[in-house]
Amino acid sequence: MNFKSLFFILGILSILTSCQEENNEVVIAKVQNYKLLKSELNTETPINLNTDDSLIFVQNYIHNWVVDHLISNKAAELIPNEVQKVEKKIEKYKLSLIAHEFEQFYVNKRLDTNINAFEIQDYYNNHLDDFVLNDYVVKCLYIKLPNSSKKVKYFKKYYHIYNEKMLDNLLTLAQKEATTFYYNPEEWIYFDDLLKQIPALEKFTKINFIKKKKKTILEVDDELYFVNIYDYIIKDGTSPMSFEKDKIKSIILNQRANELRKKLRLDLYDDALENQLIEKY
Repeated sequence: MNFKSLFFILGILSILTSCQEENNEVVIAKVQNYKLLKSELNTETPINLNTDDSLIFVQNYIHNWVVDHLISNKAAELIPNEVQKVEKKIEKYKLSLIAHEFEQFYVNKRLDTNINAFEIQDYYNNHLDDFVLNDYVVKCLYIKLPNSSKKVKYFKKYYHIYNEKMLDNLLTLAQKEATTFYYNPEEWIYFDDLLKQIPALEKFTKINFIKKKKKTILEVDDELYFVNIYDYIIKDGTSPMSFEKDKIKSIILNQRANELRKKLRLDLYDDALENQLIEKY
């Protein structure tokens, strides 16, 4: 056994040998009616400390516990009104915490988390003013194509997508020739996300390009970029529902949870009245 281990054991023994036993609980320290139990000390002591650090932690914990209770006793003696105010706050906070924990338990057991598309659409339609865009969004097509492609002239023709046949031809060509191809007629994306794919667009004023130009072909190094914006919503306009779906789900779930909390409180109160557990004076 090395000296560090020996000192650690002696230190712990010096603490424990002065302990008392009360109701099968070992008392480590006592300040008037307050008692520090060995079980509390064991709970508070980190398990990953080495022997030296464990001894230091135990000694410091006991010392701080004693001093805190001495201060509390002195405060009760010299400023009793302030202590009473603190105790009332603690009791109020305790009741609030217990109520919150039980409400969460109650809600988690009963909350229906299934939300259908109709509910989302209905909420969206009735709260349009709540959904405001903080930037420009677009529906678009973009293609990245090697400048050396022999099909460039066909891309220049078809990327305008005047009809379904042109779109079909473009899709067929893009699968074979394009380095990058994006087209999703139902999806809105932020214009800034389009800029990340095609940084060369930054030379245009955002609002002017979206509203006026809409279609362009850019040549960068050995690549051609075809861009076709076929729908847009400007900044501060109404945000598309696809952007707000997760937010709406969260709102609906929160509303359901609040309704369950109200029901819990009402049911508990009514039950207590029915069983004559409440007395008001």
